Amino acid sequence: MNLRLTSRLALVTGSTAGIGFAIAHALAAEGARVIVNGRSQNSVDIAVAQIKAAEGGEVIGSAGDLSTASAAQALVTKYPDIEILVNNLGIFARARSRFLRR
Repeated sequence: MNLRLTSRLALVTGSTAGIGFAIAHALAAEGARVIVNGRSQNSVDIAVAQIKAAEGGEVIGSAGDLSTASAAQALVTKYPDIEILVNNLGIFARARSRFLRR
């Protein structure tokens, strides 16, 4: 499939594993320049290496918690030409439902 994404800069938040990783991988396969984001530098480095090995192209790593305004602003300042945003970032906390019985 040709989505005509060659050289377009895409940011996929939360893309070091799971669905986000798959999306980043697919965008790279379509020729997009992809920013892989995760909270730890190690997980970002591993994901970037895996996508580059499989697809080649430009894959950029960006470690940081984009749920904070400062990290989001720093990323946008560094890469102001982002054309595609896939907001896969999820913030969750474990909560015990009052409906669950033990």
